[in-house]
Amino acid sequence: MYSMEFFAGLEIRGAVTDDPATLAQYQTQNPLLEDTNPPLCVIRPEDTPDLKVLLRSQGPKVVPVSSGGPHRRGGIACDSSHAVVDLSHWDSIPWINRRNRVCIIQPGVTYGQLAEALRPHGMAVPMPLAPRSTKSVLAAVLDREPSTWPNKQWDYQDPVASTEFVFGTGDLFRSGAAGGPGSLEDQRRSKGAQKSPLGPGQSDFQRVVMGSQGSLGVMTWISLRTELAPSVEEPFLVGDGDLSRIIPFFYAVQRPWLGEQAFILNRTAAAMLMSRHQPENFSAIRESLPEYVCLQNIAGFERLPQERLNYQKADIQDMARRNGLELKNRLGDISAPALLQTATTVCGPRDWRHGLLGHCLSVIFLSGLDQTPKHMETFKQALARAGLDETLGGAYFQPVVQNHACHCEFLIPFDPTNPKTIAAMKSLERDLCRTLARTGAFFSRPYGAALEFAFEGNPGHEKLMRLAKRLFDPSGNLHPGKFNLP
Repeated sequence: MYSMEFFAGLEIRGAVTDDPATLAQYQTQNPLLEDTNPPLCVIRPEDTPDLKVLLRSQGPKVVPVSSGGPHRRGGIACDSSHAVVDLSHWDSIPWINRRNRVCIIQPGVTYGQLAEALRPHGMAVPMPLAPRSTKSVLAAVLDREPSTWPNKQWDYQDPVASTEFVFGTGDLFRSGAAGGPGSLEDQRRSKGAQKSPLGPGQSDFQRVVMGSQGSLGVMTWISLRTELAPSVEEPFLVGDGDLSRIIPFFYAVQRPWLGEQAFILNRTAAAMLMSRHQPENFSAIRESLPEYVCLQNIAGFERLPQERLNYQKADIQDMARRNGLELKNRLGDISAPALLQTATTVCGPRDWRHGLLGHCLSVIFLSGLDQTPKHMETFKQALARAGLDETLGGAYFQPVVQNHACHCEFLIPFDPTNPKTIAAMKSLERDLCRTLARTGAFFSRPYGAALEFAFEGNPGHEKLMRLAKRLFDPSGNLHPGKFNLP
């Protein structure tokens, strides 16, 4: 046990607390996870030198946190004795560059804060589907959480450009164009903008650290590629009872990079999203919708915005007709502008998935969009084996990297106060993850039961992960036990 005197001796200028009420805020509020250890204390370092001192101190193992609560997914859950290093108060945006469409943010910057800062510059950042208001942008993009703007992504790392992070040894490292030569200020004087993710030299450590959930390094800032904000936009909805009829239309639109924000929800997920603040409206919204709802936004930007919108609209309408579909302004109780607005703004402190019954089982993986009907059938069969009505199951399909792959998410809302329901959800999660893993799902962001099956298709992957851990964090200071690493 480390006392407060230990931290006082380190001369860390930030705050350190072991107040029980504060520690409770960093417990993962997910009844599907096994009991995890509460943190010994919460440390809020003042700056990067403080963080380096802490990691070199041979003190307690640490779990970095940059988002505000509630924490429900399990990314910060830890079975071992640990301290939380909270960087959510590092929330400045030190640089925004319109010419290069890039900005630098600290760990605590949220999507709402970043959107507000970019608006005067006529820029926007691709964001996940209705992120909660306390969600750290840095945490989301480093976890490769998909945005609703697939044709603006050229690589799984996007929109992350360069980074600065501290190894578990306390050593500072800059990746990408930020790696040098010279300081950031020197680079800018020579027209550098810290926009490239590759480097320094032939290294690509940034790709190794991304997705590690704080087990290989602690990010102190990242640069993000931003986009021009639309000057005009016109969203549409496409609905159908058969997912396989929407998929060819989606491929046709994405292949020549037409349109902007685009995604597919089944009617349960769409009703969950649109009734997030008024769950009593869920059933009425759901019953008014076709089985699957696709949003397709069309926009124009700085140069000839209306002309761009018009020709793309004509092309996308033609693609819809060829696939027996129709672009509509409204489906049932949902209008296209309302769905776009909801999807591209923060949803409040509570995740929209938890609004219906208080909690939600979420199983996420990567596959191909053309494989989603097969996975949907697997999902329905798992619900049937668990004795649950398939109407309870939500589905969200988000193409990524210009539709070269697809983020798939299956949702089952449940009451977290019912022990029988919790036991049933645990069994369902494990059954579903096992079946999905054996039918082509790739758990690139494994949480919960998915951790058990994420690497069984490639046993050598665990060996590489252990090698990375020995290189980046040889003393095991960061997030002990994550991914079963020391």
